[in-house]
Amino acid sequence: MPVDAFAVTALAGELSGALAGGKIDKIHMPSKYEVHLCGYRANRERDPGAAGGPFRLLLSAHPQRARAHLTGVARENPQTPPMLCMLFRKHLTGGRFAGIYQPRLERVLHFVWDVTDEMGNVSRKTLVVEMIGRHSNIILLDAEGRVIDCLRRVDPEMSPQRPVLPGLFYRDPPGQGKTDPTAVSEADFKALYRLKPAEMAADEWIGNTFTAISPLLCRDIAGSSKDFDSLYLCFAEMMAYVKRNTYTPFFIKENTDFTCLPLRTVPQTRFNGTFSEIMDTLYTLRDQSEHLAQRASALSRTAKNTREKLARKAGLLKQELLDAQNREHLREKADLLMANLHRTERGAESVTVEDFYHGGEPVTIKLDPAKTPQRNAAALYKAYAKAKNAEAVLAGQIVRAERDAEYWDSVLDQLSRVANERELEEIQEELRPSAARKSGSGGQNRQAKQKIREKPVSQPMRFRSSEGVVFRAGRNNRQNDLLTMRMASKNDVWLHTQKIPGCHAVIETGGAEPGDRTLYEAACVAAWFSGARTSPKVPVDYTSVRHVKKPPGAKPGMVLYDRFKTVLAEPDGELAERLRTD
Repeated sequence: MPVDAFAVTALAGELSGALAGGKIDKIHMPSKYEVHLCGYRANRERDPGAAGGPFRLLLSAHPQRARAHLTGVARENPQTPPMLCMLFRKHLTGGRFAGIYQPRLERVLHFVWDVTDEMGNVSRKTLVVEMIGRHSNIILLDAEGRVIDCLRRVDPEMSPQRPVLPGLFYRDPPGQGKTDPTAVSEADFKALYRLKPAEMAADEWIGNTFTAISPLLCRDIAGSSKDFDSLYLCFAEMMAYVKRNTYTPFFIKENTDFTCLPLRTVPQTRFNGTFSEIMDTLYTLRDQSEHLAQRASALSRTAKNTREKLARKAGLLKQELLDAQNREHLREKADLLMANLHRTERGAESVTVEDFYHGGEPVTIKLDPAKTPQRNAAALYKAYAKAKNAEAVLAGQIVRAERDAEYWDSVLDQLSRVANERELEEIQEELRPSAARKSGSGGQNRQAKQKIREKPVSQPMRFRSSEGVVFRAGRNNRQNDLLTMRMASKNDVWLHTQKIPGCHAVIETGGAEPGDRTLYEAACVAAWFSGARTSPKVPVDYTSVRHVKKPPGAKPGMVLYDRFKTVLAEPDGELAERLRTD
């Protein structure tokens, strides 16, 4: 969830102690929304109340992930620092932490620093972090509270009530006119509740009436209440935590989010660490996931464009093949022209003759006026011979184009299921030889292949069926080749979705027939890790590994197989997760 006012309060208390005695040494802006203040905190021997050692304070004004916390992750910085970063360095480098302030129940933090200039004069600077969704901002103030500069400049046209520009005095974001939930008695709560429209849900009413309470907390209070008395009781219990300032970090939503207050309706797990640590963990994972998704999306666009080009190429080749197969009319026209040379005038654009191939009906043959009749006939014979030779060549080109299109279908399928950086890197490594061939440089091609050989392929996924039999499945084409061509025994059972891109799966049978349950479970896993994972039933072919061959020069993951049988399987992600043992 977005950082709410209570989480900001919890962070303010935590950072006040964690930054005590801290001095800014370096300032970075790894992205346009993010500022890192790096430095050292006071030595414990000189200041027992302060935490010693280095610190890295992350301040973010991202529209969806605005926050402020200590982080242990050093992000890559641009080669040329942004102008705002240079300005922050000018005004804050060497500054000592003087305190932190939060306006009452607002998602705003003021970090105060005492900065000593070259003349030895100390001036107070404040870095304000406003964590208010798409209006989030990072603002640097001087000792008088004037704006020195900010990440997002807001002119009077954008906000007549509150412009944020260099030289103007800073004002806190305007309140929403809601009631302070920590200053409400039961009588006040009841009086406000009487004003609730009958059709309005309780959680919506709480959010519209009281400030600082996030939608998650509103739903939790309303969801654990059956009547007015229980609604107020749940509300009062939550506010009691706030009044006592007893905040605790909890993981929620399967460890994909957090809260600082205990909830009744949402499963949660207490986090044994600080708020900075839980936020750093969650947001780092989110950033990595987003970065992975962006890289996979970019690679998918390239793969999709290549796949579409191959499809168009195959279509054009098929049309050429059709034209080549319909070449007899060229030879017939050449024969007719040779039989009527005496009737053909030089420089004519066409000639009409009796078609003895089709009952003597008249037919008009177009001519090139610049050529003699004999040369026109020779040109038709040549076109006929070219079409005849092209027929055999085109058939092979069509097969190659369609196989290449199938390969890129498999790449797109794997990119849709990428789960981590290593899987994406293996797909990129697999595609590098194709890029080198496309560039036309044999040396680069050899270097790319050498680079792939230097990096070992990660191991395929390992499963154990309900009958105790081990089977494996590849995550990508390189793992598929490793599994089928190297790891599998000739007597093992190989599975793959029928005419659908997907993983190779191998049941380690040792030459014995696999049980029906094992075979079906392996087929379900193969169907799940395929392009048909959303289908209710998927045909999965299976055969002995000895009947699986890789043609010379075939792309990674591409094989031919025969003597197979087919089973209809249901893609089952839960089953795959339950049977995995790696």
